[in-house]
Amino acid sequence: MSYISRSLSQGEEILLRAHLHWCCFLGEWIFTLMTAGVATILLLQFEQLPVPQQYGLTAFLALMTYWTVRKWLIILSIDMVITNRRVIYKEGLFAVTTAEILNAKIESVAIEQSVMGHILGYANIHFSGTGTAHVTYRYVKQAARIKSELEYIISQR
Repeated sequence: MSYISRSLSQGEEILLRAHLHWCCFLGEWIFTLMTAGVATILLLQFEQLPVPQQYGLTAFLALMTYWTVRKWLIILSIDMVITNRRVIYKEGLFAVTTAEILNAKIESVAIEQSVMGHILGYANIHFSGTGTAHVTYRYVKQAARIKSELEYIISQR
């Protein structure tokens, strides 16, 4: 059972789930492939290196592996959900960060789309509530559809 499913109140149901666009994984794929390539080249030369450089190389590869796995877990743990009562953004597996706005408190929904986002089909959605409350869904595919469906949900109240 996911964090969001456990945090739903009685009578609350998930109406819409936003999904990350593939482009948000692009940087991580490039970094992962570059790290693997550098590691392969260096490991082929590992035996010829002096012992202190072997320790340094091992530490470097361990750090790059940690950073890569950490970034992948963060991206894969992102959950963006609209329920019949609120907009929820959740990130993290062990240390969880959430942002929520009640649907009744949403004042505006704005879509921010760069030229590259327009070409590839992704955008950021900014939900602003009363006061200083705001939630942002980043790199969302089909952002216009999500915005229109949320506006429909809010208008039904």
